Amino acid sequence: MAASPAFHPSVRENREPRMSVTALAEYMILHADKQENILHDCRFARPPIVSANADALRALRAYNSNPRRDHSILEKVKAALTLRSLDLDVKPKTRDEAKRCIEAIELFERHENALGMRSMALRESPRFDHIDIEGVTISVQPDLLVDGGDDRVGAAFIRVAKAPDPLSCKQDGTRLRRNDHRREMAYYMVAIAQLLLEAQGHSFGKPDSELCFVADVRLGELVGPAGDHTARLRAIKGTCRQIVQLWPNIKPKKSVLAK
Repeated sequence: MAASPAFHPSVRENREPRMSVTALAEYMILHADKQENILHDCRFARPPIVSANADALRALRAYNSNPRRDHSILEKVKAALTLRSLDLDVKPKTRDEAKRCIEAIELFERHENALGMRSMALRESPRFDHIDIEGVTISVQPDLLVDGGDDRVGAAFIRVAKAPDPLSCKQDGTRLRRNDHRREMAYYMVAIAQLLLEAQGHSFGKPDSELCFVADVRLGELVGPAGDHTARLRAIKGTCRQIVQLWPNIKPKKSVLAK
């Protein structure tokens, strides 16, 4: 029997289908060649050394779950990040990450009125166990839970990730395509959020897709369920069944093999 390939020490192989909510959402909207790259990177995963935008997201979760929306929460975090970004005793990557987090917080502040979250009853989301969608293990960690009347509940993501970044585009056509890419991802993230809440039963309230959304700070938009939301739920389940079939045949690229 052939020996198993030896992977680079930083690589973890997921032998069973396992993806994050953002990876699955992006997989749903890409062409086949780029879908292959997503599955490869999910199967042969390199855990990030630093969780990108972690400080920005912590601050935005704390701010939006505060009933008074106290801006001093964000100001204190930005002040600490500014000091870190100027500290020559820390690594350049750490300084750059601090600058990215400041940018994300300031983008949220600029778009806060357009996002329309101030009047919502929001609370920080707990950590959820992974859910199974047609044989694929999905990690879904919303930033906030949304409380509605009649014991209804939704889940919300605050999306600050740059890629694909519409703000860096010089051409209108490219910017519009990147905007559409982010919206389409958000529609699928909203659908997966509904599946997450349904998997909890009524532990947090009655799941309501109309209370689920992605607050995309780079678009400056709050994206809720798509007009074809029900069809997307079916598409997600069908795609996950296909992923289960494809998973065993994903081969490691040279970059993940030990040298």
